[in-house]
Amino acid sequence: CYRCKLNMKEGDPAVYAERAGYDKLWHPGCFVCCTCCELLVDMIYFWKNGNLYCGRHYCDSERPRCAGCDELIFSNEYTLAEGQNWHLKHFCCFDCDCVLAGITYLTVNDKPVCKSCYMKNYAAV
Repeated sequence: CYRCKLNMKEGDPAVYAERAGYDKLWHPGCFVCCTCCELLVDMIYFWKNGNLYCGRHYCDSERPRCAGCDELIFSNEYTLAEGQNWHLKHFCCFDCDCVLAGITYLTVNDKPVCKSCYMKNYAAV
């Protein structure tokens, strides 16, 4: 078995994945996504760099995913903030919803806020 490395026994069911090549077989329970371990026997699978992927994790390996909407980001313009990827329009002030991409912001309780809202709502006077 390509995943668990145990020998396949004669007569045991085996999964063959055409995209992986003729030399690889899996036990049905070992034919899983390398990221989330979802069983792929009855699912569409993807093969990349020697690994099996479910559809979601294959797409995640190709394009970043927005932390705000959980959709793939196809635009070449997006922002990386707070350790996550965001569509430009989804990285916003938690208080007023103004777009924060490319401007100075602060965090309050792990939520991004623009300078104006910070001064108005959180700064000590």
